[in-house]
Amino acid sequence: MTFCWPQENCGKRSTGEIDRISNLPLEIKENILIRLPVKEAVRTCCLSSNWRLAWTSIPELVYENHSISTSGHVRPEELNECTTKMVEFLDKFLSIHDCSIRKFAIVHVKPCFGALNRWLEILSRRGIEEIQITHLPSYYSWEVPPTFWNLHCLREVELIGCIIALPQAFKGFKLLKSLSLAWLDISEADLSNLIASCPLLENLNLIVSKHGMHIRIDAPMLKHLQLRCLRFNQVCLRTPSLVKAILSLRDDLLNHRESNFIHLLDCLPKLEMLYVGGDLTKYLAYGHDPKLSTKFYHLKILHIVFNFACQRQAAVVRQLFHHAPNLQEIIVSESDMGYSFKPEEWTQNTVFEHLKYVKIRNFNNQKSVLSFVAFLLASTPFLEELHFTHEVEDPKFLQKLLQLKRASKKARIRPPIYLQKEES
Repeated sequence: MTFCWPQENCGKRSTGEIDRISNLPLEIKENILIRLPVKEAVRTCCLSSNWRLAWTSIPELVYENHSISTSGHVRPEELNECTTKMVEFLDKFLSIHDCSIRKFAIVHVKPCFGALNRWLEILSRRGIEEIQITHLPSYYSWEVPPTFWNLHCLREVELIGCIIALPQAFKGFKLLKSLSLAWLDISEADLSNLIASCPLLENLNLIVSKHGMHIRIDAPMLKHLQLRCLRFNQVCLRTPSLVKAILSLRDDLLNHRESNFIHLLDCLPKLEMLYVGGDLTKYLAYGHDPKLSTKFYHLKILHIVFNFACQRQAAVVRQLFHHAPNLQEIIVSESDMGYSFKPEEWTQNTVFEHLKYVKIRNFNNQKSVLSFVAFLLASTPFLEELHFTHEVEDPKFLQKLLQLKRASKKARIRPPIYLQKEES
């Protein structure tokens, strides 16, 4: 269906009708418009004469293709048609809209290089602070146009499925505080330089799928980091202010190489929340007798994925426990790595003075997890709850679990759900 732009007589009402919305305060109008899809916001011009040009002052321009976001499989010709419609609409929108635009977003539509470059040139004069372009990575990649690097007032950026090449004249985003990049094509040097050129950066979300990258993050003000990597080489962090880290790294290519990840954690002394997922615990255990040297006095929440039956991984987890004396919450999940190690005997040489909550999400080896739980229960004098979210089919496991000794009299165990096998 073709979109119809407002006509000159749009918004006129017949005499005698009660007009309940024309005199709404401007702030209320803006709050209404900003919550509508951009096309619906433009259509409000037909509500009354006072609404005819109200949409021309909305500070956010968000164009989203809902048909692509909900379906998941779109033919190239359909995608190109969506792009053509978007270009026509946004060209017309920006030619009429004459106020500042704080946020610009294109969601689930392939950007057109020439049109995007033209729009960003216009937005550079409108005080743009936030840009979100999330093209689905399963479709064609799009190239970041040169005018993007001249938007010096940006404070928040999210780009998905793009090709990035930093221009030599790029001087950085001096006001940028939040950066999210996913499924991008970028060189190691450009990625490092882009991050280092944002001196106020506080939030970084990075998903890297390029093979064999050496990832260097130099961000002295960074507080929150989400890093997910596939087929990486090495990771170097210079983030002394980091308080929350979500690290999920995968790569079977490193099985026989030395790992720097144990030293990676040593560089993060101010962490308050740490998630260790993917294969990261496996690589923390690589190398010759890997040992932590930093005490994580601020670490209160630890979520870790590891193999309960792997002795080297268990040793790394015990080190994390020992070096984080103020832990209040632990969430553990078992990875399915195919190991054949005997269950590790957890030694009770650590006392958690502040730990109150433990959640165990899933496990494969019952004997290993019972040994781990016995260690926790005996080492947590102030534990309040041990929560299982895993389902089991063995009633004996539940009996053994409830018979374990507890250091805390207040400790409440929420056992896993027992699934009875149906008789054939």
